[in-house]
Amino acid sequence: MLPILLGLGSGLCWGAADFVGGLQSRRLPTLAVAFWSQVGGAVALALVVAALGSVGGLPALAWGMVAGAFGGSGLMFFYRGLAIGPMSIVAPVAACGAAVPVVATVLLGQGPSAVAIGGIAAAFVGIVLVSRPSEHSDQHGDIRAALPIALGAAVSFGLFFVFLDWGGDAGGPPLWVVAGARIGSLPTIGLVVAVGRRGLPWPGGCWPIVAAVGVVDTAANVLFIYAAAIGNLGTVSVLGSLYPVVTVLLARIVLAERLGRAQGAGVGVALAGVGLMVAG
Repeated sequence: MLPILLGLGSGLCWGAADFVGGLQSRRLPTLAVAFWSQVGGAVALALVVAALGSVGGLPALAWGMVAGAFGGSGLMFFYRGLAIGPMSIVAPVAACGAAVPVVATVLLGQGPSAVAIGGIAAAFVGIVLVSRPSEHSDQHGDIRAALPIALGAAVSFGLFFVFLDWGGDAGGPPLWVVAGARIGSLPTIGLVVAVGRRGLPWPGGCWPIVAAVGVVDTAANVLFIYAAAIGNLGTVSVLGSLYPVVTVLLARIVLAERLGRAQGAGVGVALAGVGLMVAG
């Protein structure tokens, strides 16, 4: 039960971070929000690691850095896809990157039970449904151009889950692995900014909120590592990928956005999937 709770916690944190980060992206350039939030999370993590005296080996740090490189690239793919394509295509495709760890666990002979697999399938369906826009949402966008970018985000996020788990298996403290992930993600985002010759303006008065986005995102990484260490990676990765459900519900509660029929059904299906995973 504990891995399920921790996995759900990671999805909750990622969904909340995406929601607040999305709101800030309406005021600031998206890449600036992504970069400075990662800096905020890195600073907070460094303070925690220093306070706890948590020191790990180089393998754990190295795997974390690899995970961070994929996480950073996935974030860039994701934002680029949302910029040029319809959310109804980009969001569900990117969220289904959780299929990568599921395949990895099956190939390693560590696949979940039949009941849990049913729950995973239901969660995937829920993710797809809840990521669809409501009846009044904008449907415009270049689908042909956005689809391969969304697939790139899915693969990157999936590999991020896998390498983050491998970092936890390397024997180092989970915080040390997350520190490596932050070290790997920042240069990746910075490289994209440099190649695109885009500026990174300081968020000004919004910096506490932007930093909080990074702190919550970092907390999600920590919860995920602990969950994967004591549970099945495939199941935990799907639970973490339920973040679109959290984002949609927050938009409904905070912004009073109406849920479409597909979104409402998606929330129910996703929760049913979680129940099956718990039972399995």
